[in-house]
Amino acid sequence: MCNDGGILMNKKPHHLKYGQKGFTLIELIVALALGLLITAAATQLFLGGVVSTRIQQANAELQDSGVFGLEYVARDVRLANYGNISNPELTNTTPMGGIVFSQGGANSNVSEDIGETSVTRQGLGSNASENSDQLTIQFIAPNRMFNCEGEEVQAGEYVIQRYFLRKDNNGAATDLALACDANKHGVTSAAGIANFGGNNAGQVIMPRVDHLRFYLGTMTKDSTHTNITYAYYSINDYIAAVNAARSNGEPLPRVVSVKAVAVVRSMDNTNNELIDETKPVQGLDRAVTLTAANQTKHLRRTYITTIAIRNGMGDAL
Repeated sequence: MCNDGGILMNKKPHHLKYGQKGFTLIELIVALALGLLITAAATQLFLGGVVSTRIQQANAELQDSGVFGLEYVARDVRLANYGNISNPELTNTTPMGGIVFSQGGANSNVSEDIGETSVTRQGLGSNASENSDQLTIQFIAPNRMFNCEGEEVQAGEYVIQRYFLRKDNNGAATDLALACDANKHGVTSAAGIANFGGNNAGQVIMPRVDHLRFYLGTMTKDSTHTNITYAYYSINDYIAAVNAARSNGEPLPRVVSVKAVAVVRSMDNTNNELIDETKPVQGLDRAVTLTAANQTKHLRRTYITTIAIRNGMGDAL
């Protein structure tokens, strides 16, 4: 009781109850799932960027090899037969003919013995289902220049060069490269040919070339020069055709152009699953299939260029 007559009540203190708050098991599972989805998306974007970078780099490599490499070849092939003024009609027996089909004889393009393996021919190594070709040209240097191996050549000097595929010493066992072999500079005729053909490796012009073909563009005129026929031949088909025409006393098909076809691949494997490595690669007149050891995810592209033999289009006087 209070002194003023009131009633004194005993008051008990209030204890506040705080409930524990957190994530339930379901909330944790949902959060983890969302986190994994975000991580997977970020990883996919990263991997996609890596693949895209590889593809872009591979395309740049193909452009460098295919465009600039073939243009380098074409620049010298255009000089074929330069200086051979009295023999503008190119066949497999033209003396000093710009396209070298034959050697070591009186009725050969080169009278000197350079070896049967050093002339224009088919049957060389390839990473495809068919063999590659070799193109051999010769000319007299029109001015001070460099041959395909980088040696300085003076105006009036004799030049013979061959283009072929060989093993790339800077790559794997199956990597091939387009190389060019040239004779030693400083000579003015075929009689001075040295350091040419045989086992000479030459200088690499285009790395990573899986297949190489050369087709010969020909022009055949009748005796009146009024009817002209144009055609393309493989090397072997041309030799057979010109020999048959000679035997039958018919006008000979003469070489006036060369069409080069190269299947070029990237330096590095893109690992792009969209690339079907078993699909045939289209060439000029037919498709070729890569050999089993070369069916990889490298980016590949076929480059084709046509080169006019400017010094083989005239008529003999």
